[in-house]
Amino acid sequence: MTERPPLNVTAGWESIFGETGRRRLETVELPEYLPKQRWFAGKSRKVKSVRIVDWIPLSVPLNVSSNASHSTLVLVQIEFDTGSPDLYFLPLAMRFGDAENELQRTAPKAIIARVVSQTRAGVLYDGAFDDRTCLLLFSLIENASSVKARDARVQGIRGKAFLDLMAQPETTLQLRRGSAEQSNTSILFGDRFILKLFRRQEPGLNPDVEIGQYLTEKTSFAQIPPFAGSIEVDGLDATDGKVASLALLQGLVANEGDGWKWTLEELDRYYEACARLPFPENLSGEGDGLLELSENPPTQVARDQLGLYLEAAATLGRRTAELHLALATPTDDPAFAPEALTDADLNAQLVDIRHHTSTILDMLQERLPYLPDEVVEVAASVLGRRCQILDRFVPLNGDFPPTQRIRIHGDYHLGQVLRVRMDFVILDFEGEPARPLVVRRSKQCPLKDVAGMLRSFGYAAYAGLKNYAARHPEDLPRLDPWAQLWERSAAAEFLRAYYEAAQGAAFMPPGNVDFRKLLDIFLLDKALYEVLYELNSRPAWVRIPLMGITSLVP
Repeated sequence: MTERPPLNVTAGWESIFGETGRRRLETVELPEYLPKQRWFAGKSRKVKSVRIVDWIPLSVPLNVSSNASHSTLVLVQIEFDTGSPDLYFLPLAMRFGDAENELQRTAPKAIIARVVSQTRAGVLYDGAFDDRTCLLLFSLIENASSVKARDARVQGIRGKAFLDLMAQPETTLQLRRGSAEQSNTSILFGDRFILKLFRRQEPGLNPDVEIGQYLTEKTSFAQIPPFAGSIEVDGLDATDGKVASLALLQGLVANEGDGWKWTLEELDRYYEACARLPFPENLSGEGDGLLELSENPPTQVARDQLGLYLEAAATLGRRTAELHLALATPTDDPAFAPEALTDADLNAQLVDIRHHTSTILDMLQERLPYLPDEVVEVAASVLGRRCQILDRFVPLNGDFPPTQRIRIHGDYHLGQVLRVRMDFVILDFEGEPARPLVVRRSKQCPLKDVAGMLRSFGYAAYAGLKNYAARHPEDLPRLDPWAQLWERSAAAEFLRAYYEAAQGAAFMPPGNVDFRKLLDIFLLDKALYEVLYELNSRPAWVRIPLMGITSLVP
């Protein structure tokens, strides 16, 4: 952090948010601090200006003991050189004396500015790293209390499951911070609760809050972290006067790791075992699609080598179907009532997908000279299929049977489930973070979730192979067919279990032909979305979705 004169905070938060302190925060400290944070989504754009929209004090005056911390909730709007502005939620706290030194040691990146109050030196910093601020946020939910700001009101909402979770015996709720998330910040309270702070704000309820509360309190689906409460802000011009979700409190689920991590561990054992085996010749069903493959039992080779993972994939398929059945339950709540999915709806979606596909293929063509050598051949093969790919998204001919659209997960993959005692718990219902909130809250075809998880099995198979081959490069050529076997077998078991559990539901196309047609559309769309992501983030990984496309469009 650049050394600057400290902000004088003798008059408390009024000092910071008065004209002089506010101007310095908006023009110096915050423009420097925000782009460095993991949760800041505007890293590819240049910050043009920062404006503090509102601030809500949560703490006591500053003339207390020298090591006290003091909290406020701040909403900051950021204008960029291009595109729309973003609104961020930033809890702030101050520390003085020895507490400041401890923060300098444990979380130096959380510090925003140096401050001084009378003769005491201290720091202004991210309140997510302040225990007292976190406890104040927790108490807002526990007491279902509210705090009034100048233009807005912050309201704590206590869920029906809160008291049951709180009643579990434990002497203290020891605080610790989560380390895995990118777009949000998590604080753990003992072994009972996890508080998720939604940093980027948009008008409307966050679907993670909305769906979590609905499933916990209105359905019998139990394979999610129980909704314990939330914090909302209402009345801000920056959110068009609509309610926005600042935080979500859930019950903490003891687990063996997320599905992605657990799957990679299983794959490492799988490749270790298969590296010593010749791949069987003339393996039946090799050219079949996933739906055809799922109509038959797994091969003996798959049972022998995948073992318990086949059962796990089937369990996950059933849980996914049960999730969709719960979200398809008739209700008077307009946010969750199922709606008709017609030809016109699907055709409008296909027009958008086709346009997006054309843009992605153009980008792949432009990037072709810069791709790693091992990727160029498969990329060229995909580009050679351009017409066939675009033809998969032509409008339907009007005879597609009507089904239902419902609320769905929206960003479903192995990293969004927890492995829990031979079962799975599904979490993170925010949807794809890059998409607008209105899209993430919309009702969609649930086969989009199915396609997301099927693609995740493909990603896992080749990510696991990449990890194993880094240690054993000599085994890579003979393990490639084993990777295909693992992906197809796991995906087929997931699909079989899903289809059996969801069959007859109003959101399911009634026949295999229509089911396959719709699933293939979402699979190809997802693989193309992955190509775009990898071209911008990890070009060496783009081979995985490109191979997925060649299998979908042979």
